[in-house]
Amino acid sequence: MSIEIVCDRSLDGRGRGLQIWEMLKFPLLSGLIGPVVAALFLVGLPASPANGSIIQGLELRELVSHADRIVLGRVLFSESFQRRDGQIGTWHRIAVEREIRGNAPDEQEVIIETLGGHIGDIAMRVEGEPSFRVDERVLVFIRDGGPYTAFRPVGMGQGVMRVHMEQGIEMVSQSREGLMLVRRNAKGRLERTLGALPEKERLDRLLLKLRDIVEKNAGGADE
Repeated sequence: MSIEIVCDRSLDGRGRGLQIWEMLKFPLLSGLIGPVVAALFLVGLPASPANGSIIQGLELRELVSHADRIVLGRVLFSESFQRRDGQIGTWHRIAVEREIRGNAPDEQEVIIETLGGHIGDIAMRVEGEPSFRVDERVLVFIRDGGPYTAFRPVGMGQGVMRVHMEQGIEMVSQSREGLMLVRRNAKGRLERTLGALPEKERLDRLLLKLRDIVEKNAGGADE
């Protein structure tokens, strides 16, 4: 279930009146819509950032269990297209460097689809959807795809972690741009959370954690 708010803005900073459709999309897990609204008004959660999406924050084990595949790779290119429903989507080709979870060891690339993108002078942005930069390395948690079908990132931007170098060490951080993550606390109320990777972490250490989780939950994706 989702709530969509669409607004028309103009301005591309160069006086050309670029038409931009910005979609504020709240993908809510089953039974979550009531609690989210209640949380905003009764628990005193701070207002969502402008044009942000409120979704359930996933812990690392949940992120793994919901993913059909977990891939470390490099972004080759992205291409936007118009979907049958009229919305704009973007396909991202990722060269597979290492497969942490999945059953396609010989597959050299995966295609990931996100909502939003750019076609000519029309653009659509979905807050909370991950973006990709050509040639960047990413660790992606993806589902619902196959040989001829694009995968989707798990939990919107939660399913994308970016790899970067710090003093010669490969570090990884989770993409949470445009998202407000919430979870129930011990009292059953919703509160903000930082999700599966609250702080940046060494890539080699995270990969060991992921392999351990995968081995202990070898039954497959459960969402």
